Amino acid sequence: MIVTPRLSLPLLAAGQAQKHVTHNDALVRLDALIHLVVDSRTQAAPPVSPSELSAYIVPADGAGIFAGRTDQVALYEDGGWTFLTPRIGWQAWVTDEAEHNLWTGMEWRRASPLSGLGAEKWGVNATADETNRLAVSGEASLFSHAGGDHRLKINKANAGATASVLFQSNWSGRAEFGLAGDEDFRIKVSADGSAWYDALAIDRASGSVALPGSCWAAGQNLLINGDMQINQRGFAGGALAAGNYGFDRWKAGAGGASLSASGLSVTLNYGAIVQLVEPEAWGLPAFVDVPLTLSVEGLSGGDLAVSVGGQSGTITAGVGRRSVTLTPAAGDVGVLAVGLAPAAGAVSFARIKLEIGRVASHWSARPLGVEQALCRRYHWRPAGGVLIDAYQAATASSRQTLPLPVTMRTTPTVSCSVSQEINVQGADRGIVASAPDCAYAYVTAQALGRVRASFDGIAFDAEL
Repeated sequence: MIVTPRLSLPLLAAGQAQKHVTHNDALVRLDALIHLVVDSRTQAAPPVSPSELSAYIVPADGAGIFAGRTDQVALYEDGGWTFLTPRIGWQAWVTDEAEHNLWTGMEWRRASPLSGLGAEKWGVNATADETNRLAVSGEASLFSHAGGDHRLKINKANAGATASVLFQSNWSGRAEFGLAGDEDFRIKVSADGSAWYDALAIDRASGSVALPGSCWAAGQNLLINGDMQINQRGFAGGALAAGNYGFDRWKAGAGGASLSASGLSVTLNYGAIVQLVEPEAWGLPAFVDVPLTLSVEGLSGGDLAVSVGGQSGTITAGVGRRSVTLTPAAGDVGVLAVGLAPAAGAVSFARIKLEIGRVASHWSARPLGVEQALCRRYHWRPAGGVLIDAYQAATASSRQTLPLPVTMRTTPTVSCSVSQEINVQGADRGIVASAPDCAYAYVTAQALGRVRASFDGIAFDAEL
């Protein structure tokens, strides 16, 4: 049978019998192909009960009578299926997708959206999917104005979600900027697409800029001895009773604690460790409504429960510097208790830092002498002892002034032992702190002659 070259419509032959059959067949095809509407282009098998309006674009997995007819147009007419091979430019409205499609000669592809509702997915020289609903493959992309401004808007659902621009190398992330997991603007980088490091962070409330990866731009640590390298009490690690101090400035919480240190790494087996922070020591009247970020390095073994005053949060385990930001509330006036405890089981971490702002910056150790002086504001143990050796009248006393290396928080209490004594009147000898920066040792003679007392294990304590 001779057919037309475009729509394959059957032509009447000279002297043909029953010409009406051929003519009607051509009209039926015209009725179907002009303003072509198909039910689907993804339905593999024909419907069980087709109608004269049934039409399909056969997918690659066609089954039954559709098998082997990939991309052909299947029309149901006169009680059977007719299959037409599309030509370039054929158009069809796909009902179950509510999309207009074109045959390119290679594939059926969505045409431009017909309304402001747009298409569910759109690929430009690429295949869009449920996640990447707009996919573009090309050397460049251009977004231009329409006579004035042009703004690119990226909107996220909530504060904890992400709105960012990600740069990848071979599909692995290397750099990202935007609102990544919170509402502060950040620029971060990665060497492997897994571990990420903040290079710049801008506080959303104040506009203050931090460079967390740069040592010289690190924020001030409000905690003293955050790396637990100063250990005047000679704490060897292990269990600490509630309220007892181990490494300088760190004491056990109400339920006691067990911890140890190896190099810069601290292992907290159970319980909480606490440091009391004075706002006045850092030039602040109080920490109320001041965002504070507590961070540690290389948290492993599990998450870390953190409390700052009456606020609490969690630092999740992971490589690099991990943090949580908490803002003390109205009741958190005066000295602020900062506590750390394992969420479950033993955890290990290093270099604890508490700083003002919502960004965890790079660790930057203070000079050793400065850190020692900060520790000695609360507790000081002289390296050696004090010896008073004098010739004195009966009941007379000898004194030796002991200037303290730093002014302590308050006039300290003093403890010591006496290793040897000669001609001492009873127990009338000792060391007394007379001010936050001064103390003296004394001994009273029992009888005329040489009087001597040696004081060891001296400790001055002004802990909170």
